[in-house]
Amino acid sequence: MKKGLALSILSVISVILILLVFGITSKIGKNRQLNEKIRVLPYFSFQTIDGAAFNSKEIQSGPALVIRFDPECEHCRYEISELMKSSIPCSGIRIIMISSANTDSVRKLLSLYDLPSKPTITALADTSALFGNIFGSDFIPSNYIYDKELRLVKVLYGEVKTETILKYLKQSE
Repeated sequence: MKKGLALSILSVISVILILLVFGITSKIGKNRQLNEKIRVLPYFSFQTIDGAAFNSKEIQSGPALVIRFDPECEHCRYEISELMKSSIPCSGIRIIMISSANTDSVRKLLSLYDLPSKPTITALADTSALFGNIFGSDFIPSNYIYDKELRLVKVLYGEVKTETILKYLKQSE
């Protein structure tokens, strides 16, 4: 009886370990695919908040900062406000802000920080919720930092301090 119980427990532990190893291996493979997919600024096509067509081919060179945000997200609002207080908007760095939220609420947030008047900032509407398919994550907020040749430098998920973004942008120059 004890041998049968020990054998059963050993079998269950073996199955759990196999599943864990398979899960970890699968996740590593998916991360590699994602990193390869966004290693260079991927192609995307969205509309600007004003309804004009925009695609990533219009970004000829970097550095570029792609921000996934939502105007209702407290962390996004804080990050954007701190970003706009920094030197980044005036430094020639291309900032692409993408949201799948209602365009009126996006427009309201952008006007709060006078973003429509800044030529290096482009706000895009992801009305078909394609961002996750293109960049591999729907995490809000998220920041994708690309260098002069539009190669990925760093992905930052969650609320990030402006100093951290600046650090990676300086590496990208």
